[in-house]
Amino acid sequence: MPGAAAEKKASLIPLNASRDEVGETIYVQYNPGTYSTTWNLTWSPTEGGSQTVQWTGTEPGVMTLILNFDSYEKRKDVKSLSGKIKAQLDPGQSSNQAVGCRFHWGKVVFDGRVKTIKEDFTLFLDDGTPVRSVLTLTLMPWPE
Repeated sequence: MPGAAAEKKASLIPLNASRDEVGETIYVQYNPGTYSTTWNLTWSPTEGGSQTVQWTGTEPGVMTLILNFDSYEKRKDVKSLSGKIKAQLDPGQSSNQAVGCRFHWGKVVFDGRVKTIKEDFTLFLDDGTPVRSVLTLTLMPWPE
């Protein structure tokens, strides 16, 4: 997707184990309405007693993206749009040897490995063809 419009779209860039870009950049149909990040705090009991704990560190957690896809106007199966994510980011399906991806949207950049891909289909044609979906993509932080 060349040009200025592509620069404003969020993208997923497949990465191999060395964090090199592989395969094609995947531009989302619509920029995320929401995304979230988590941090994992670790605590350990202190030596003085079992009722007290001490903070031992903070590690990055997951990033969860909510992506919307819509093919109603074209009356085509929405999986023709959303399926590109699984096809390129699932190591069991991709031929580009991607083991993770870089989510890039303006100033937001997150390198991670796919933990889960969940797709909820929300609108259907009369014959049951799904034409709208919400895809939840959860990325684990890239190990350092």
